[in-house]
Amino acid sequence: MLKPTPMQKVRIYSLRSNLSDVIEELHVAGLMEINQKKFDGLEVGRPLEFFNVVSEQLIKVRAINAMLEKYSNKTKSYEPKTIDVNDAIKRTKEMTIDEKLKTLTSSVSEKEAEISKLKEKIAVVSKLLMFKGIDFSKLNTKTLSFRIGEYPSEKLNILKNRLDKELDLYNLISPDESPTTLVLFKKSKENIDSILTQNGFTLLEIPPETTVPVTTLKQLDTELDRAKEQLESAKKELVALAKNHLEEVNDIIHSLKIEADRSEVATKFGFSKSMVVFEGWVMKEKFPDLKKILAKFDKSAHIEDVPFTHKEVPPTVLANPPITSPFEFLTTNYSLPNYFELDPSMIYLITLPIIYGMIVGDVFYGLLSLVMAKWMMGKFKDSYIMSNVSRIWYYSAIPTMIWGVIFDEWGGMGHAGWLGEFGIMIDPLYLGFHRMANIAMLIAITAIIGILHLTLGFLIGAYNHWHHDKKHSFAKLSWIGVLYGGTIAISSIMFGVFPEIVGFFGLGLMLVSVIGLAMTEGIIGILEIPGLLGNVLSYTRIAAVGIVGVVIAELINGAFAPVPKAGLFAIILLPIFVVLHTLNCFVAMFEALVQGGRLNIVEFRSKFLEGGGRVFMPFSMHFKK
Repeated sequence: MLKPTPMQKVRIYSLRSNLSDVIEELHVAGLMEINQKKFDGLEVGRPLEFFNVVSEQLIKVRAINAMLEKYSNKTKSYEPKTIDVNDAIKRTKEMTIDEKLKTLTSSVSEKEAEISKLKEKIAVVSKLLMFKGIDFSKLNTKTLSFRIGEYPSEKLNILKNRLDKELDLYNLISPDESPTTLVLFKKSKENIDSILTQNGFTLLEIPPETTVPVTTLKQLDTELDRAKEQLESAKKELVALAKNHLEEVNDIIHSLKIEADRSEVATKFGFSKSMVVFEGWVMKEKFPDLKKILAKFDKSAHIEDVPFTHKEVPPTVLANPPITSPFEFLTTNYSLPNYFELDPSMIYLITLPIIYGMIVGDVFYGLLSLVMAKWMMGKFKDSYIMSNVSRIWYYSAIPTMIWGVIFDEWGGMGHAGWLGEFGIMIDPLYLGFHRMANIAMLIAITAIIGILHLTLGFLIGAYNHWHHDKKHSFAKLSWIGVLYGGTIAISSIMFGVFPEIVGFFGLGLMLVSVIGLAMTEGIIGILEIPGLLGNVLSYTRIAAVGIVGVVIAELINGAFAPVPKAGLFAIILLPIFVVLHTLNCFVAMFEALVQGGRLNIVEFRSKFLEGGGRVFMPFSMHFKK
């Protein structure tokens, strides 16, 4: 549970004559990760002969699938069936819908472009409708030409004044003070366009087939309707093809992909004239199952286990109970532990909720946290990140209520305070450790929690290194000596918590530990000692962030508590009171998760976990990479 699943390195020998069958059995079983390996005296692996045939057909059928997928109406996912690879290749070769698909998709593209152009033309011609009876095809003659565009009607006099200076003969037509303006002029000025545009005239490029606007618009509308019908017809044919062939294409792709994977995996093997050798990893508990599979081949295939050292790191398979899954999410997303390290997921399950609960530390907020987290678990069940975050909040709600009882905080006020507000004057049922009244003690407690948490981290680090690098293991123990020696010395000499003689003992312990650190980690270790003090002080944020939440809760209670002395006004105060406390609770939940996560992942985790683990990726038909 604290250690990744034990792995076994294996080596398999097979005759080349039955290699395809061996690969198929391994692929179906999905137990072994096959690694790239160069064997002395053997040829470097290459894909099986069938690979080129399969790859060629895969290219063809994937192109078909891409076109069909675009026009598929399926809403449910389809689980493809495995068919015989020879049958899949035969079907692909006989498949003729690719040409039809190309024709139809090309037609769709052409019609969509045509429709777009027609709409642009219609938009322009629609602006000419106010020029009733004018046939624009007859306005261009040997001596006469025209321009049409948009110009503010209120500025038309400015344009006229300029054209009076530039043109000998012209006419401006702007019906009903419309911005669309027609300029008729004698063909004498070659720079008419620049004259117009320099004066703010926006030229319109009318379609060359334009005659009388009403007539042209009807023609364009007819062409648009026809193009839409043709587009719809092509799309319907594509939808029908997708309906009739998509599942078959998915089956073929699935089957060819399986065969391609089997053919390509041989690139990781070593080949002789008659023999093939390859290596990989299998979970130790599955090793007997793998032996049984290869036993089917009698003496033509053989498996053996291969010793490995710490220099060769196996893949990591975490082995945690389901309850730890949201905390395993933290482990896997911040550098996976390597095979020889302890998995911190189970420790996070304990330490993160405790720190979270101490920060929020309120019974009512714990209940609110429970309700909001449960709602979010349902709301974000399909979100990998938010579903895990919600479950961490959910688990942490119980420690929050326990700390709330310890701190005697019930919605930012002690239980006796609430009872007193409602006229129930009794002695407190218990005396809580009130955070606002004991800030110095609270900071000291959080520092002690930090020391204990860091100690656990160093002990795990010493354990991780013990079997292969005792030097680093002793370094971790030296850090513990520095931590405790420094704490005892500071507490005694600076704050008088312990007698002075105890402080000198702490200094001695720290000095011996520093010497041990210098012998194991050198000058780098010495330079990192001040950082250890920073690590301890980081835990005081538990007190600081928690107190901020208490202050805000007290302000809400002071201004909006719906208590009897508020009279009928309490009816108005109640919803405001609930909303503000809910918001404060959510902020506290978020901040507690961030700070608790940081203390576990940065301060704690860094003391023992190097990370760099790689995920176990078995050669399997069903494994999703």
